[in-house]
Amino acid sequence: MNHYELNSVFLAILEWGYVAVAAGIILFTLWSVKKYPELKTILLWLIVHLILMIGAHLLFWMGLGNQSDGLTPIDNAVDQIHFLMGVAGLLWLMGMLCLVLCIQLLKDRFSVKLKKSGEG
Repeated sequence: MNHYELNSVFLAILEWGYVAVAAGIILFTLWSVKKYPELKTILLWLIVHLILMIGAHLLFWMGLGNQSDGLTPIDNAVDQIHFLMGVAGLLWLMGMLCLVLCIQLLKDRFSVKLKKSGEG
């Protein structure tokens, strides 16, 4: 195992680049809600998914880069990193569940639409 520190500039670009891309997708999704109001519920679940993924991503990199600086009341650094990774995992899991719900609603929405147009 190497004992090199992670480059803080690389971590900052990776963290905030992901957040910027996800924020752009959220803005596009909000624009889509205005354009297609019948998909409002589906798109809102997608926004919840993206917000949870941003939180998981930031907590993961905070734990990996040890940038927590007293974020949690845990004194031991290793325990604090494990705690941050665990919370990031839970946020990721909740985000994936929201994505699965979004995809299921989208599938149900368009399968009903295809059945109706096929019967006509």
